[in-house]
Amino acid sequence: MVRKKPANESVLKSSVVSLGLTLGLSIGSAAFMSAFPGTAFAGPLEDALSAARQDVEQGRCGQAERQLAGVSGLEGRARLLAGQCQIRSGLYPEALNSLDAIRGDRDGLSPEQVGDVELYRAVALYHLERYTEADAALTEAEGVSSDEAQLLLYRGLIALRDGDNDRAAPALESAARLSPELTEPVASYYAGLAWQGAAERTRAREAFQRVVDLDGDGSWGKEAKKLLEATGLFPFFLRGKIGVEFDDNVLLRGDVAEIADDRRDSTRGESDWRGVWAIDAGIQLFQSDDGEWSGGATASYTGNNHVDLFAVDIHYPTVGAYIANQLGTNTIGQARYQFGHAWVNDDPYLRSHVAEISVAHTWTRAGTTIALVDVLANDLRFQPFEVQDGPGPSGTNAPCPGNPFGCSPAGVNETSARNRDGIGYGAGFEHRYLVTLPQGLNKIIEQLELGGGYHFRYYDSEGEEWEHFSHILNAGVNIELPLDFSIVTRISYEHRDFANPSTFPDVETPDVEYTLSGNDRSEHEVVFEGEVEKDLTDNISVSGRYSYLTNDSNRDAYNYDRHIVGGYLKFRFD
Repeated sequence: MVRKKPANESVLKSSVVSLGLTLGLSIGSAAFMSAFPGTAFAGPLEDALSAARQDVEQGRCGQAERQLAGVSGLEGRARLLAGQCQIRSGLYPEALNSLDAIRGDRDGLSPEQVGDVELYRAVALYHLERYTEADAALTEAEGVSSDEAQLLLYRGLIALRDGDNDRAAPALESAARLSPELTEPVASYYAGLAWQGAAERTRAREAFQRVVDLDGDGSWGKEAKKLLEATGLFPFFLRGKIGVEFDDNVLLRGDVAEIADDRRDSTRGESDWRGVWAIDAGIQLFQSDDGEWSGGATASYTGNNHVDLFAVDIHYPTVGAYIANQLGTNTIGQARYQFGHAWVNDDPYLRSHVAEISVAHTWTRAGTTIALVDVLANDLRFQPFEVQDGPGPSGTNAPCPGNPFGCSPAGVNETSARNRDGIGYGAGFEHRYLVTLPQGLNKIIEQLELGGGYHFRYYDSEGEEWEHFSHILNAGVNIELPLDFSIVTRISYEHRDFANPSTFPDVETPDVEYTLSGNDRSEHEVVFEGEVEKDLTDNISVSGRYSYLTNDSNRDAYNYDRHIVGGYLKFRFD
């Protein structure tokens, strides 16, 4: 099970900042009053403090500093307030400069305020991704700063980032308990992630449940709900769809018919309407006590039912299993196997085996990379049709009486050459990156994920017709929009370089022996898919999809285009 990132990471990240600064500014008056015990503040001092707070709320950091800098003895505190305000505004380099200036001149600061300077330096350094320095500043602030809850929050965030879940989880839990009104739901959300990483499912569920209770309709609550559902004792997923499609080239008919394949109906039209359905499920069956090993089972079933071309109705169930290993904090290795058996109409068509080993690594800022190797084996349950050989020597265009499709050159064994049974060996990689959206744009696009990859495969077929090397490039964009809309687009390019010429002719002459090209078969396939989806509930959605495929081949039998338009009702539970 792969953990999904928060729907809008930039918004959530800024929430951590505003959370901390709300806490920091709320204690400002207490620290200010404690510095002058027994003094009744009124008049100019109270006005200056009130005005400074209003300036901070409006993001006028320089003006807030000037409000207090003019009061004798408050110069250091004015710079501290300015640094806090700049952090709140996301001005981390400026905040660090302001706070560093105080370290050289601490006159007028109480010991707690000196600790606060180090704490807020740590906050600025954290968001500048200078994590080692941030950790050192937190150490300086420990036991001194008045803001223990925020100190623990950032201590936990740094530990979580470093993969130290056992240290991160207690720190984040303590931050949540000390000041829930100021640190929640942030602290519990990240505590849940830390407990999850430490294989403490019960504690992770408790933390995520707190987030749902506090922020059920907010960004944190929605993401916590997904993680809560995925952190059961036996995590599972169940996805499916039913729909209707129009396909303008059901038979993948090229510029000439593949006359030797008796499963192609050359007398009917290529286009047709069909009903389609698919279901995909998996369940985790075990997990080791330390959380490093887990495994489970998978199953799927896809099928369709055509209106006219019912002879090519497909039913394809699969079953499989997987085992996964937590190789590192952000690295997961997985091995899986899948067996499938397909029928066309009521006749057995294909048995398939797929074995795959993959490693997925999530980088700190650069997304997730997946590398894999795989082996697939196909066993087609029918024999290609043998074409009648011509009566004369090859290339003589001898007549073929009684054969409206013509006949093949002498000595060509189509049954053997067109046997698609074989084993494929592949390797590839894929990378997915969740784009951090700038403020303003994240109100239009809630999430933007980019992805792409490359796959190489060698297919060693029993028949010479299908032995080939292939190179596959793909790219995609996933966009989450307001009102629970999403857009998914994908484009791929595949070059298939075959090892032999084709046994299909480019020109079919009735009643005459046809000729074959001596050039090796070569193909370039491009596929584009786009789908718009609308969530109706957390588990049900509707979508519309368009797919276009073009296969450019130097053999006319494989030179074709295809358009598919469909509408679907989908469901998902996980």
